[in-house]
Amino acid sequence: MKKARKIAPLFFCLLLGLSAFLAAQNLEQKVNFKKLANGLSVILVERHGAPVFSTVYGFKVGSVDETPGITGTAHLFEHMAFKGTPKIGTSDFEKEKPIMDKINQVGREWSLELVKGDMADKEKLARLRDELTKLEAEQKKYIVKDEIDLIYTNVGGVGLNAGTGTDQTSYIISLPSNQLELYCLMESERMKNTVLREFYIERSVIQEERKQTTEAVPTRMLNEIFMGAAFIAHPYNHPVVGWASDINSVTLEEAAAFKSKYYTPNNCVLAIVGDIYPEKAWPLIEKYFGEIRRGDDPPVLRTAEPKQIGERRVKIEFEAEPMLVMGFHKPTFPTKEDAAATVLSYVLTSGRTSRMYKDLVQDKQIAVSVGAGSGPGSRYPNLMTFNGTPRYPHTVEELETAIMGHIEKVKTEPITERELQKVKNNLEASYIRSMSSNMGLGMTLMRYQLLFGDWKLYLKYKDIITGITAADVMDFAKNYLTVENRTAAYLIRKAKAS
Repeated sequence: MKKARKIAPLFFCLLLGLSAFLAAQNLEQKVNFKKLANGLSVILVERHGAPVFSTVYGFKVGSVDETPGITGTAHLFEHMAFKGTPKIGTSDFEKEKPIMDKINQVGREWSLELVKGDMADKEKLARLRDELTKLEAEQKKYIVKDEIDLIYTNVGGVGLNAGTGTDQTSYIISLPSNQLELYCLMESERMKNTVLREFYIERSVIQEERKQTTEAVPTRMLNEIFMGAAFIAHPYNHPVVGWASDINSVTLEEAAAFKSKYYTPNNCVLAIVGDIYPEKAWPLIEKYFGEIRRGDDPPVLRTAEPKQIGERRVKIEFEAEPMLVMGFHKPTFPTKEDAAATVLSYVLTSGRTSRMYKDLVQDKQIAVSVGAGSGPGSRYPNLMTFNGTPRYPHTVEELETAIMGHIEKVKTEPITERELQKVKNNLEASYIRSMSSNMGLGMTLMRYQLLFGDWKLYLKYKDIITGITAADVMDFAKNYLTVENRTAAYLIRKAKAS
């Protein structure tokens, strides 16, 4: 019986490794990759399990590419991309266009006055706002609301959506396999001819979104102030939704200039996965996407975060449960240090058998929850982060001490081979699962090509993780998880007035 128990995990590991190898080998044979003359990178994966395909295209632009004064513009443009083009979303663009030109003029003047804050001319602001409202009401007569969504829904499309992060902006949808040409027509039109329709209305929507999803949410406010302390030079300190004052004042002209810099085919990767035939798909892709004009190469980010030479601490008070966030600067993918951080985060906080969960949540009951990860992006050196919520009557200080105790232990005692193998098994299982859905695979391949320049790094990631040793994890902890490299943020409950 003892031998059987030893053989089963070994057999499972071998089977899992073989499955991962076969999945990777099969994927490499199935991927069709091409870069069009205008710089657009295209990934096609043929899978005929069901008569559908999923698509995702991403632009290498996010909050990290913004500058002070226009933070939140990438997120704003994500919203604008659903407003249509001269052909979509309007009943008569020729009549709508002159009204939009007037809106641009009045909106710019209104925004520049808003920037003055307390020094702004209140009467002028009221007059301009009233004029803008009238123009927007006039434009509304020609707007066909949500026409992109309606067109796709009518042919069986599902999951139309988009997302903006620190590193990228992506657009997704799944469609029946006979709708590939419609997709190419629609999305190429959106890429080259997006109209910034209802710009100032949408800007106000995002102002409200920031209030509701950031300023009213204690954990997000904590994360925002934490990133601002952790990054003092690098634009990873920009919130994705933008700073309130920038959302309030960015003009349509500034948004259009931002669009022309980053939303170009040479800064984009398109992935289509599912029931497609590459020999039929390539002519359609060339016909519709190939005609989009190449843009200038996007600006290179020159600002690097200086080496942290001392601990940083911030604290906010909120009528909410206390919380702790800590971060340590580290290299990013595909370095060995990044892989070691991934392994360590699994050992310490992933699942009910992880070290911190077992000790701090189950046994000592110091915490309600603990977690670890990396962020806020992957294109540039980032952070290994730890977070947790203390269990009353324990404090954030006690939780920080307990977490640091586990970190210090890793520096002197190597993680066990059993722990290491368990992490690798979990990561391999996750690796295989990521290939199971068309959308999941498309998103992953797009991301690796877009952010790291080669989709095949996805296949190599498993090898990088597999090569990590207990000594690598210990070295990482010693070199990077240090007090002088630490930023800690506390959320504490606001004291009641006596």
